Amino acid sequence: MNGGIGTKWLAGTLLGFPLSLAVCTLAILWLPGGWQSGIIGAVTASLPLWVAIIISTSLLFSSSRAAWLWLGAANLICFGALWGWRLMAVPSAAA
Repeated sequence: MNGGIGTKWLAGTLLGFPLSLAVCTLAILWLPGGWQSGIIGAVTASLPLWVAIIISTSLLFSSSRAAWLWLGAANLICFGALWGWRLMAVPSAAA
């Protein structure tokens, strides 16, 4: 992978979508009523967040390698937090 903008856009596209979904899911878990009350808002908010991630990866990262590594690490952290949340079986705020 070279440092071209095309591979940075690809990193933002492929890794940005699951990252935006994970971030929005983490955000709604702390809402009153849990995920049931905020799922529509989270899915709606994930699209602009995904576009922001795509644009930021093309501009903020100096190389495509940095974009792939940072977005991959962010995905691991967010999905690890979701997995940990599920393992702990933390009840929602409404329960």
